[in-house]
Amino acid sequence: WQSPWRALVALGRELAAEWAAQDVRAALCQLLLLWLGLSLLGVRLAWRAYGGAVAALCYRTGPTARR
Repeated sequence: WQSPWRALVALGRELAAEWAAQDVRAALCQLLLLWLGLSLLGVRLAWRAYGGAVAALCYRTGPTARR
């Protein structure tokens, strides 16, 4: 029985070999992963900058507020 780490390393090598064999799919997948990462980074930065203002807009105050 192999350790889980060896199995994961073997799986990683197999995926890397498959990835290298299919250039167009690999490039497209890399592009989509890059786009996803940049989008998530943009959302995080925007939330850090404007999250307080957005939360204040969504929080009701006054007599109509429910508790």
